Amino acid sequence: MAKTYHKIQHWDRWLAHFLGHAVLESERHFLSSVLSQYYGNQIILIGTPHQQTLLKSSAVPNQYLITPLFTQNKHGKIRTVESNLHELPIASGSVDLVLLPHILEYIDNPHQLFTEACRIIKPEGHIIITGFNPYSLWGLKKLWAKRTTIPWSGHFIKASQIKKWLSLADFELIKHSTHLYRPPVNHEKIYHQLAFLETTGKWFHSPFGGVYTVVAQAKVIPLTPIKLSWKQKISDVRLTNIGIPKPIARNHP
Repeated sequence: MAKTYHKIQHWDRWLAHFLGHAVLESERHFLSSVLSQYYGNQIILIGTPHQQTLLKSSAVPNQYLITPLFTQNKHGKIRTVESNLHELPIASGSVDLVLLPHILEYIDNPHQLFTEACRIIKPEGHIIITGFNPYSLWGLKKLWAKRTTIPWSGHFIKASQIKKWLSLADFELIKHSTHLYRPPVNHEKIYHQLAFLETTGKWFHSPFGGVYTVVAQAKVIPLTPIKLSWKQKISDVRLTNIGIPKPIARNHP
C-alpha cells in the first residue's frame, strides 16, 4: 500500500509540471465534450487533487473526488473523500458516473479498483476510463525510459484489456477513442510547435494517440420473466393411461 501511495503522490506532482499539465489539459479538453452529454445526481472522480479540473465541464450537481492523498480542496463545487482504493466507502449502485483517469496505472491491483468502481455505479450509469496508449509515441518511449520515473513507471494497460473487463462486468461499450498525438517532448516551445499533429491525428481518426478514453454503460438486468421456447420433440413419447384409482370400499360395522 505504501508503494502505491508514493506512486500516486509522484503522479500528482508530475501533473503540476509542464508535460503533466499538457496531458491534463488535453484530457480536460477532450472530456469537455464527453461529460457534457451525461446528467444525473452524482459524479465521482477517483484520482488525485490535480485532476479535479477534469470535472469542469460536468453539469452534475454533486461532484466528488476520492483520493488516498491529503488535499485542501480549492474547487468549492467538488467534495473530497480521503480513502484507500481497495474498498471504496460508497454504497453499491448509488453513483451515476465514475471517472477513472489513469489511476488504474499506478496501483498494485488495478482490477480490484475497477471492480469496486463498477460496483458503485447505478444500472444504466456510466464509467469513463482514461489511460496511456501502449501503441503510441508515449508507449514507445516507455520502452527505453527509466521505469522508476513518472509516468513511465505506471502500467500502460491496453484499451482492449479494459474493454474485456467491462464486457465481463456487464457493461456496454459506448465510445473508444484516442487523442494527444504529440510525442512526450518535455520542452514547451517544441511541444507547441508540434500542435499541428493534433489536427492531423483527428483528421485521419488515428488510433495511435498517446491517451485513450473508454466510455461504457452498465447494463440493466430485465425484471420481466423471459418465456423459453421448448424445442424438444415429444411426438415419440408415449404416456401410459394409468387411470384414476377407484376408491377403496370400507366395511362399516
